[in-house]
This record gives sequence, structure tokens and C-alpha cells, in this order.
Amino acid sequence: MSVPWYYMWSEKYRFFHELFNNTMKEPEFIVNPIHIDQSFFDKNLHQTEGTHAWNGCTLKIDLLIERLETSSHPYILFTDIDIIVKNNIYKNLKQYIDNDEDMVFLQEGEKLNIGFILLKTSKEVIDFWKLVKSKMLESPGHDQQYVNDLINIYTGKWAKFDQQIFTCSNLWDGTTDFSILQPLSSCLGKEFDFAEKIFNTAQHLEVQDYMQYVPEDIIPFIYKFQELLYQSYHAVNS
Repeated sequence: MSVPWYYMWSEKYRFFHELFNNTMKEPEFIVNPIHIDQSFFDKNLHQTEGTHAWNGCTLKIDLLIERLETSSHPYILFTDIDIIVKNNIYKNLKQYIDNDEDMVFLQEGEKLNIGFILLKTSKEVIDFWKLVKSKMLESPGHDQQYVNDLINIYTGKWAKFDQQIFTCSNLWDGTTDFSILQPLSSCLGKEFDFAEKIFNTAQHLEVQDYMQYVPEDIIPFIYKFQELLYQSYHAVNS
């Protein structure tokens, strides 16, 4: 079975886009990048200090619904692009398809993370995401939080991925060979968070050839983040 794989990217995220397209070679996936002009993100994200960057922005949900409604495939993947992609993705994903799950999410601590989602292209799934969008329009908030709020009233089948194979950085045990890792940021600020994701990606993949795509204004924050880690390590171990 072929599975379309959708993700958004903008010029700022070209580092992750180029890295993904040169490392993810599994033939079962039909890669469908969705390019969004950087000006949209600059205008619509990080609008309220102290809240999540995506607070009140429905773009991801709009695109997700559109792809669900127009796909001719029984399942799609809809993911972030700033994820770390390794091996055996389809092999490890297939069990959830075989189990006829409607939706499968990453686990982020006690919550669901929507950075990597397997979705059945069914009316029930589409209706769920339309409900998420309607709640966001009623009271602007973070799309992921609304998913967590509404999942308990969903009457179809849904599941969480194995938290060591399709994993978030706050749950990975450091010894398992993961297929997908979603690096979480420390919420130190917009530039620091971006630099932290690049730094964490470099711990798992060879990225030197892709550093040319990192925005120049982010480079100093990568070094600053390394310095913060160094200071934190010595503070703990002194």
C-alpha cells in the first residue's frame, strides 16, 4: 500500500526540507511537500507572547482537512518537517494500518503530539478535524491542545504510536533505534527554539551539507544554545 506523506515547509525550514528529501527513501511513501511562503508564517505565528507559536492559526488543520478530503488513498501521513527521520518507517507503521486504526498520534508525555499523524481518509476522521477547526474559530487556541481536549469524545478507533519507535524527545530512552523522533524545544524563544531543533537533529544525522540552508540569523543561536547546555551540564555536575 502506498501512503501519501504531506508536510508544510517554508524557506526558513529549507534545512529540514532538503535533509528529509535526501534521507527518506522508502518507496512505500509518496512525498508531497506543501510549500508556504515564509511571509505567511512571519505574519501569523508568534502573535501572542507567552502562548504557543501556532496559537489561533488554523493553516495546518485547513491543509490536513483538504488532503483528507481529496486523497484517493485509504491512509495519509500528515507531519511536521522538523522531525528526525531514520529507517523502517513503513515497516513499523504498517501494524497500525493492518489494525484498521482511524488516527494514530505521537505521545508527548501525557498528551498527544500532532507532529506526526497517521490518518484514515474517512468521513469520521474528517469530521473530527472539522470539529477541531470549529473550536479554534470559536476560541483561538493551539490546534494540538484542542485535539487533546476533543479526542476523548471521538467514537472511532485511535491509538498512540510505540513511544520508542515513533517518539518525542522527552520520551525516547536513548537506546532504542527509533524510526521517527520529534525533537521538542525548550521554549527559550523563537530563535533559540529553531536553533535547538537543528542542534538536536545534528546529534542523529549528518547535517553538514545542509547547514548552507540555515538562516544566517539562526547560526549565532546554535552556538548560544550549545553554551547554555555546557553551562547547565557543569551546574548540575559541579
